[in-house]
Amino acid sequence: MRKRLLFALAAMCVAVSGFALEQGEFVYTPQGRFQITEANVASSNFTDFTGWTVVSASETKMLADNFNINANGYADGINSAQSLDATAGEGMYFKFEPTDASGSYVVSFKMKGAAQTSIRTRLTAPTSKNVTVNLSNVVRVAGNSAHTYGDATDELIANTAEELTENWQTFNYAIQGDGTSRTYFISFTGIATSVEIADLQIAPAVQFADLRQRDAMLTKLKTYAKCYNWEESMLDEYGMSEAIVNLEAIGDKSGQADLDELLETAQEVLGVFLDENMDDYTSNHHLGIKTSSGNLQKQSTIDGWTCVDRGFWSNNAYPDLGHYQAGNTWANGNPGNAMGVTLQKTLDPGTYVFSIESTAALREPNVSGTWTNDDGMKPAYAVVYVVKMVDGVAADTVVSVVKGLEPVKYTPFIMTAKVTEAGTYEFGLKAYCKEEYKALKNGSVTYVANAYIWGKNENKYNQKQLEYETDVREQITTGRTNLTTAAEYLASEDYFWGKAELQACVDTVETKIAKYEQMDQDAIIATYEDYYVKSTSDSENGLLVYEVYQEAVKDIIAANKKFVAVNDTLNMIQAAIDNAEATMALRLYDAATGKDALTAAISKAKDVQAEMKASQYSEENAAAIKAAVAELNEAIETFKNTVPASAIATIVDIDFEKDAVLDEETGLYSITGNAGSMEFSTFYKDQTEIPANPFQQGIWLSGEQLYKGYVRVGNGTGTIKFDPTVDGSMGTNILKVNFDFFLQGLSGRYVGAFLKNETGDETVAGFYYNFYDNTTDTNTFNILNTNLNYGSGSNYNDAAPEGAEGATGTTCPKNSFEFIFDYGEKKMYATTTSAKGTFTTEKIALNETIPYIFELKCNYANFDSRRVWFDNLKIQRITAGTPTGIETVKDAVKANEGVIYNLAGQKVSSSFKGIVIMNGKKVVLK
Repeated sequence: MRKRLLFALAAMCVAVSGFALEQGEFVYTPQGRFQITEANVASSNFTDFTGWTVVSASETKMLADNFNINANGYADGINSAQSLDATAGEGMYFKFEPTDASGSYVVSFKMKGAAQTSIRTRLTAPTSKNVTVNLSNVVRVAGNSAHTYGDATDELIANTAEELTENWQTFNYAIQGDGTSRTYFISFTGIATSVEIADLQIAPAVQFADLRQRDAMLTKLKTYAKCYNWEESMLDEYGMSEAIVNLEAIGDKSGQADLDELLETAQEVLGVFLDENMDDYTSNHHLGIKTSSGNLQKQSTIDGWTCVDRGFWSNNAYPDLGHYQAGNTWANGNPGNAMGVTLQKTLDPGTYVFSIESTAALREPNVSGTWTNDDGMKPAYAVVYVVKMVDGVAADTVVSVVKGLEPVKYTPFIMTAKVTEAGTYEFGLKAYCKEEYKALKNGSVTYVANAYIWGKNENKYNQKQLEYETDVREQITTGRTNLTTAAEYLASEDYFWGKAELQACVDTVETKIAKYEQMDQDAIIATYEDYYVKSTSDSENGLLVYEVYQEAVKDIIAANKKFVAVNDTLNMIQAAIDNAEATMALRLYDAATGKDALTAAISKAKDVQAEMKASQYSEENAAAIKAAVAELNEAIETFKNTVPASAIATIVDIDFEKDAVLDEETGLYSITGNAGSMEFSTFYKDQTEIPANPFQQGIWLSGEQLYKGYVRVGNGTGTIKFDPTVDGSMGTNILKVNFDFFLQGLSGRYVGAFLKNETGDETVAGFYYNFYDNTTDTNTFNILNTNLNYGSGSNYNDAAPEGAEGATGTTCPKNSFEFIFDYGEKKMYATTTSAKGTFTTEKIALNETIPYIFELKCNYANFDSRRVWFDNLKIQRITAGTPTGIETVKDAVKANEGVIYNLAGQKVSSSFKGIVIMNGKKVVLK
């Protein structure tokens, strides 16, 4: 009995530990499919360390210090070497010198290890997202022409990362020579002590056709060939049948070049077949960055697809769904969540084929370096599906497929969906973390690529023909819409010029548009041709779209534009009159002495306006209006300057031109202006130890101080204390605060200004904003970020303030801010002016706490390199008397009652609620 057991053990050892490569055997590798043509030319079955060289930083270390022969392998009936030292760089290599530098060889070996072990390892553990983590392929099949281990000269690398399991696996890699003499080194370094290696084999091989590629294309061809009841003759006509037969003829002995040629032909055949017989329901929007502009940072949608759980990021040719650094479990700490994409489409009954590709990986935390997914881990599986939506909720699943996702190679999904009821359907891919990986904090990423939906509906016309009809009707609707607009213009009492000319155009176009509106679907699609491009400037490709536009639509559009343009010239004077009356009513100018002169200028402008309304458009009349408007605008500016100096107390006036001065006692720098002085918590001038991102007066480049009259905002605060009161009270006066910001986007950082109480522990008003992601910390006046002008991008460390003398290259756009605190009306508001225009916020209740401190602030961190500039701080107290009573209260505003302004002189709509200026009077709109 004992003898029989010994024989059985010996037989098992031969079966398990025998050479992995046999002559005539076909082997799949990452480089393709190869056949072993001869016996092994090199091997090691780990009965000893013959052929192996130690890799160690210590000259005294031996192979036995790093590996133990047959530690656990006997239990599996196999000779093996187990790692004893997982130290980075410690291990061994096997040297192989091919006799044929142009030949191909297969390298094969067995490995096993603890579950969730990769043959790539991290050399340092991350402590934060900004720590650079070095990575190493602990198993490496590489050769170089320097014939030296570790040299990268003319290096060829054959292997990729792999995931180990508790069971033995065979890994095969192909070395493909290019005629250059190289020595190859199969190395195992820094391997976890749970890993064993066995049966290293190297044998000559010849590459043959990769049947996996053949099978993938056959699946695609057969899916489309069988998705609909196509006539066999039609499949023959388009070459689909021949492409299938030719690929099926590819067998074990077929060459890769022959397969490549057939694959290219098959793809061309399929492309023509789909284009002419099925409709593309993704309209070429197949999740490729090449179809979008710019980087895809944090986009929740792209090409109509919606991201699940995280926004899109860019990854060369294809987008990923959000990458997460180490320290987080799957999906940014939400391992139960899916990452994926969905797209909803309105479909008619028919047959639809949905295809998409995806990968998923655990990843290293190197944020600033190169992201790579080659971890060898396979953490996720994906569900690809088509479901019918009812009232926005997924109801019936039409079809679904589940597959595991590879970390590097894209996994293809393709399925046929039979739609029997018209409605809204959702196409989607959702990737889920496998249970065994949900606790791993290695970060994660999921990529998607090449999503297509091709369909064959059961309607009389195909999708392209129906889209053509939609384009034609859209153009007809444009004509009708412009006719309706013209009718409104003709009926309006606000327009006086050009009505006869507009009416003549309406009469002509009305007849033409009415004729097109009578065309039914058949009549429109009868004009369709196979090659169609929506165009209003090309009759050959635009077809009826071109005709409708050229014959009718462009004339009425042009007539409307001309009509409005000539009347805008006339209405310019009304806007100027309204602006003058609104300005005169502002409490900011209560003490102005030029009210009589401005009233006279307004009356003169009204006389010109009355004369012009009785006339018609001409170049002379247009010139007369423009001259009258210019004269009135000049009168407005003159009026503003008639506020006597006695009514204006300038409390703070700093243009930051004077030199910064160091206070030896406090160690702080300050800059004094014509009135007041701003002190900075951090500042750079001459000190040897520069604070992290300090405030600066201008910037030093190549030893030269540039833009000295501007403050370069730093980490910390710039503070000025002032007293705006008269004997401790503001009475009915107005406090006006003006300053300029020159802004750029700051990733994760806030910048702004505050007005605080005397002790600095209460904010009276402020604006503290993150212009990178448009989030607000403080925004008392509800200033809209869309009204401000700011730059975004990278490397703005040397960006100059816009308009600065000598500024070149990147500049920070200018934004002027004005805060108004009216202690008479108990209201406050803000006005911003930038390249986007001038905008005034609605008035809000005044915080009656009097501000005594102005604070400029930014929360830069040590690693930030972008900047914001600040200039022209002025704080004034304006004398204003007790507010006059409101003359009128109205529930609604009629269209003929003129333009409406808020108390800051800005136009508002009739839906505005509160005190406004209308026809020179204060009214309340309710």
